[in-house]
Amino acid sequence: MEQLLHWCDLIGIAIFAFTGVLAAGHKQMDLFGAVVLACVTATGGGTLRDIILNVPVFWLSDSYYLWIAAATGVISFYVIRYLQVPMRLLMAADAAGLAVFVVIGTQKVLDLGHTPAIAIVMGVMTGTFGGLIRDILCGDIPLLLRREIYATAALSGAAALVILDDIDALPGEAVVAIAVLVTLGIRLAALRWNLSAPIARIRPEQ
Repeated sequence: MEQLLHWCDLIGIAIFAFTGVLAAGHKQMDLFGAVVLACVTATGGGTLRDIILNVPVFWLSDSYYLWIAAATGVISFYVIRYLQVPMRLLMAADAAGLAVFVVIGTQKVLDLGHTPAIAIVMGVMTGTFGGLIRDILCGDIPLLLRREIYATAALSGAAALVILDDIDALPGEAVVAIAVLVTLGIRLAALRWNLSAPIARIRPEQ
């Protein structure tokens, strides 16, 4: 189980770093800006989670997370220079990174002995705040704050993991896989069929 989560963590780092470079490419940033955006996107959510939980920040303890993010950033920078990368790929990659990091964050908080409610909140934060920082640095409205179904997908995946973990009827690997699929499925369905949440509207004065 621990080995599975470790590999999921590394995959999530690479995926989110890639989305950072894609976002940088659409904003025509240079190599330095792209790598910075890759590292911030890949580590932002987990960094904030660890600071709030008052535990060692994961990439300070294991610096290879940062090296993976930076290396992915450099490689992706040159890849997108020669290949046409549609915005839809950014959204799909972001959905995959979201699914992986939500599950990693939720499971880590459960392993630390916190309550299910705290685990869900921290899991959603882990999955969404890297992308939120990325979008802010790019001058865009963060996906987390748009009408798209984004935070709802993260919340659903975190809740699924907590519920299945509490039931304790499936192996840990199966619980992780189901939670990832729940998050990813909801997010991709929202992208495919343009699903969105109700938006706040101020009624005009009569």
